Amino acid sequence: MDLEYGPEYNEFREEVRSFVKDNEGVNLIGESLRSTARVEWQQTLIDNGYFARSTPKEYGGFGGDIDILKTRIIAEEFAKSSIPKPLGGQGIQMLVPTLLELGTEEQKQAYVKPTLRGEIIWCQGYSEPNSGSDLASLQTKGELDGDEWVINGQKIWTSTAKFAQMCFCLVRTEPDAPKHQGISYLLIPMDTPGIEIRPIKQMTGDADFNEVFFTDVRIPAANIVGKRGEGWKVANATLTHERGSLADPDVMQNRLYALIDLMKSETIDGERVIDKPVFRDRLLRVQ
Repeated sequence: MDLEYGPEYNEFREEVRSFVKDNEGVNLIGESLRSTARVEWQQTLIDNGYFARSTPKEYGGFGGDIDILKTRIIAEEFAKSSIPKPLGGQGIQMLVPTLLELGTEEQKQAYVKPTLRGEIIWCQGYSEPNSGSDLASLQTKGELDGDEWVINGQKIWTSTAKFAQMCFCLVRTEPDAPKHQGISYLLIPMDTPGIEIRPIKQMTGDADFNEVFFTDVRIPAANIVGKRGEGWKVANATLTHERGSLADPDVMQNRLYALIDLMKSETIDGERVIDKPVFRDRLLRVQ
């Protein structure tokens, strides 16, 4: 059995290494999520096929074929360098593939490209105070009034809500239907009147999660993904992509290389941490 990559992939690896070397001076530390520098870097990665590689060009991606080996090569070479990594998050990793699969053409055109570029940050409106493990029991209500949805209710544990411009949200639109069949999947601009965000302070003093309250929040009727009452199906498609991002090997590899660099630079009693047998042994166990 031949386990070699072969000439095509070896050449591609050299291309990636060359790009990484040429851009090692790029530093986005301290830049906000939607800063011009970060958005421009995200677009540079897309233009070179190192991010959104298989997303169609008409929606802001590179437009290449799905190639797992090339994807792994990109991840491996980026992980070895301090070069800024592509943005991730709920919008990019969860909503974009959901819209590409189930969204309307108008929704794809409106949201996919700016989300990939980092111009729109998303949050996820799923959990409620009385609907955690039994998500389908959610009670946030959406009623159609002419050409608008009117939303009332509350979400909790909503990470990035403080920074997000948009929210993909589950609301109950069919109160008389069985609970799994009465939910719709709506796209809500976070600057809409009637939305209140309350950070949840943790023991550390940080507030990584939020409560979000909706009081007579009005959004266009077109801001629904899939059919009315079929939000559970759409939500499960989104959760499929979430599961794929939770155990991301690229993130683990990046952290391992960062740990090795830290052990090489930090010292104990004048000796590098990585040169001390007990710590080197622990590193080997991690690897």
